[in-house]
Amino acid sequence: MEFVDPPDPALLVSRSIAGGTYPLCVTVRLPMPMEQALRLIPPTVGTHRPDGPDATITEIGGPDADGLAGYLLSLATPLRVLSPDAVREALLRRARDLFEDNGGGPPGQGRDGHARPR
Repeated sequence: MEFVDPPDPALLVSRSIAGGTYPLCVTVRLPMPMEQALRLIPPTVGTHRPDGPDATITEIGGPDADGLAGYLLSLATPLRVLSPDAVREALLRRARDLFEDNGGGPPGQGRDGHARPR
């Protein structure tokens, strides 16, 4: 953590809250400026740092890979999971399931191998 003189108390509190004591932390790259990323993911949920003028790196804590994947999907925005692989795999699994449950994959068949309702 980088400190400025004098330290910004609001920033210190938000970083403490966002980091929390979660067992897992995901790092994502959002293709948007930091001010837009802060509106999407508040500083009480994630910590942010710019990655050039048009992208932001954000770290978010959560209970497990599947829970973090669900949260990331709920953002409904493009992003790239930088780490860990477990969250990336959970995100891909959820996206694949959603795709298959909504008409993707073999015609007339859901992901469980049964016919999809019409």
